[in-house]
Amino acid sequence: MIDRHLIEQIVEEVVKNLLGAKPAPNSKDKHNILAVGDLDRVDPVILKALEENWNVLPYDFSEEAQLHTVMKVIFLDASQDLFVKGALGICDTPESELLSACIIDYVPVTLIPKTNLYKILNGEKETNGEYFSSLMEYKEKLLKFGVEINSLEDFAAPKPINTGQPDAKKLITQRDIQECKMNEIFADKQTIITPLARDTARELGKSIIVMDTKGAENTWKWER
Repeated sequence: MIDRHLIEQIVEEVVKNLLGAKPAPNSKDKHNILAVGDLDRVDPVILKALEENWNVLPYDFSEEAQLHTVMKVIFLDASQDLFVKGALGICDTPESELLSACIIDYVPVTLIPKTNLYKILNGEKETNGEYFSSLMEYKEKLLKFGVEINSLEDFAAPKPINTGQPDAKKLITQRDIQECKMNEIFADKQTIITPLARDTARELGKSIIVMDTKGAENTWKWER
């Protein structure tokens, strides 16, 4: 029987000799992202950063969403109403219905909460303790459903996993996947991802997204 943990250790040793290697050029196009919300209200600088990594498609609620044509759906300025309905599986509005469809069909989705809500969820703003606990329960449900919750600034310009050093991490192992709190793990195109790391991502329902300066190079999306 193949000892995958032994292979993991061997890969870690081998990669020490590969850190200086240059990957082959990649010319793949940017992936489509469906943006739900008013793009005109987004800071131009942030919008530019978002468009550098994605082909941004504004969503028109008068038309049926073609989810099979996009890599991800992002809800801008998501309200608490949408947040709670998504966690409870309620779909009585066009927005909540679209969110439910994304979750059901395993379409990667990110909620960008309104500023006040995001601060509460991140513990940056104090509020009623019981109320905060309820919101955190809803947040945990959404995370289990595969929904990413992020700020637009961090989403538009994702940072690769790093070791606290100036250079981006060049190797992602099983432990990195297990310790990462996010459902989506971003790495640059020079990063080596071990087979055991990919297996663990599959088991935990996480995505590994390899980004370059022009957009997403590859995506491994594992369904639970």
